[in-house]
Amino acid sequence: MSRQRVAVTSQNPLTQFRARREGPEALIQDVVVENIPRLLNPAKDSWTAASLPLGAGVPDLVVVSYEPQVFALANVELEDAEILAYLRAVGKASLNTIADRMGGSLGSLSRRLYKLVEAEAVVSLSNSFSLMPVWRRILPEIVTIEIKVANWRRAVEQAARNRIFAHMSFVALPERVSQRVRAEPIFRTLGIGLISVADDGDAAIIRRPRHKRPAVWTYYYQLASILARSRVN
Repeated sequence: MSRQRVAVTSQNPLTQFRARREGPEALIQDVVVENIPRLLNPAKDSWTAASLPLGAGVPDLVVVSYEPQVFALANVELEDAEILAYLRAVGKASLNTIADRMGGSLGSLSRRLYKLVEAEAVVSLSNSFSLMPVWRRILPEIVTIEIKVANWRRAVEQAARNRIFAHMSFVALPERVSQRVRAEPIFRTLGIGLISVADDGDAAIIRRPRHKRPAVWTYYYQLASILARSRVN
């Protein structure tokens, strides 16, 4: 997956996936990134990425706090996120049970599992495998932000899709648009937050999102793997 480091400011570098498209939305994105520390107060260990393909979507911005153990995934295959997601859902399982669920040969799956054991993401005990406790919340908070100049309904649609793996999901709009739509019921119904971006470079949260737990753990652990590879390689 191609990526490049783009330093928006010395304090807020971000990793850019896919080519940046210059224009009004890119300018709004720059303002949001500049204001992330004040808007979101992210943890000390956090990572910001732009245009990161994940699942069926490409969120404009993803702000992720992480536990340092996540870097063990830098040398693990991205596909093994499915194993972590399965163990996150079931608690523990034997090799045969995991093979029945995921398919593939026992030998191949065993090698993949023990690579995760070596990474200290998975523990093997009494012929069963389970996640190490810290790996149940290896990414304590995932925030996504969709940016639009005018088509706010499209932004809300994309933000709602992001909620399957994010704890909080925002839409960022120009101030004149955000003030006009802030009372729209769809924001409350879907639990989407709203960031207003002024022409003078200021940004403010004018609707708070509803915090929720991710629903698709495969995407959650894929994001953890992408983060690890991006920061280490």
